[in-house]
Amino acid sequence: MKKGFVLISTLALIVILSFIILILSRTIYSDTLRSTVYAKSVENRIEIINYESFLIDTLIDNSLLNRNLLLAENELNLNVKSKFPNLSISLEDYSTCFNLNTLVKPFQNINIKNDEHGELFINLLTLSEVDKNIHKELVSRIYDSLDDDSLPETFGAEDLFYIANDNLSLNPDQLYFHKSQIKNLSILDKGSLNKIYMDLCALPTTDIQFNVNSLDENNMKVFLSLFPDLNINDIEKIILNRPLNGYITHKNLIDLTGIDSLKLNKSYIIFKPNFIKINYLLNLEGQIFNFSSLLSLKRGNFVAYRSLSR
Repeated sequence: MKKGFVLISTLALIVILSFIILILSRTIYSDTLRSTVYAKSVENRIEIINYESFLIDTLIDNSLLNRNLLLAENELNLNVKSKFPNLSISLEDYSTCFNLNTLVKPFQNINIKNDEHGELFINLLTLSEVDKNIHKELVSRIYDSLDDDSLPETFGAEDLFYIANDNLSLNPDQLYFHKSQIKNLSILDKGSLNKIYMDLCALPTTDIQFNVNSLDENNMKVFLSLFPDLNINDIEKIILNRPLNGYITHKNLIDLTGIDSLKLNKSYIIFKPNFIKINYLLNLEGQIFNFSSLLSLKRGNFVAYRSLSR
């Protein structure tokens, strides 16, 4: 009886140990596989970034592609698939967002507030139905966070205010690196921020330039804020009359749409993107790696920033 009990106990112990060993083996294999795949992803990402200059040159050299990003995206995906079969890319035109850094302008080697552009930003706040009671304070806070002086605007705040509030970051007193820095101003609540956040960006320039060939329903609010004399009918004319190869010149745009040229500030309009974001999606052994690069087409292969997160 005892021998039978010992035998059964031994067999049960063997089964349990075998099960534990199996789990450990699978865990070790899974961890090893993940480590191997991650190491391979790093290697691939380095190769892709090195290949990036070829993609940008393709865009810069082809006037049709840089005026029609949908065609460009299809063309570039065909190019990358031949070299990176597990990679797909998408393009975002960053010349259709409201660049927060345009609220200042250079003056004698420093940045000072740009009241004209501040009014355009207030147009965007109004179109986005952000509480008008905070418009002036928000714009003043942005001025103070970007300009080079330490004197607060009437409704603004400089470092002394932020020092007194331990939970807030100090003003950078330089151009924003990312649009998320607007959150540090402690003006916008979550609801108000959500109304405008998708329309914002932070680019390394103080010039306003909107690519009219990428105008659509997703960014027309920004366009209307820059050109307040326009209306929805004008927007429809621009979109519906746009040629496949895009508008080429300001005169071409006016001729094809019939819009009064006085409604369009010529200096704010461009016909191909100055900044473009390339989003990469890499699939390795079922694991997805997302990363991106924001690049300037105007300045060659200048990289504004890269995100290499998984």
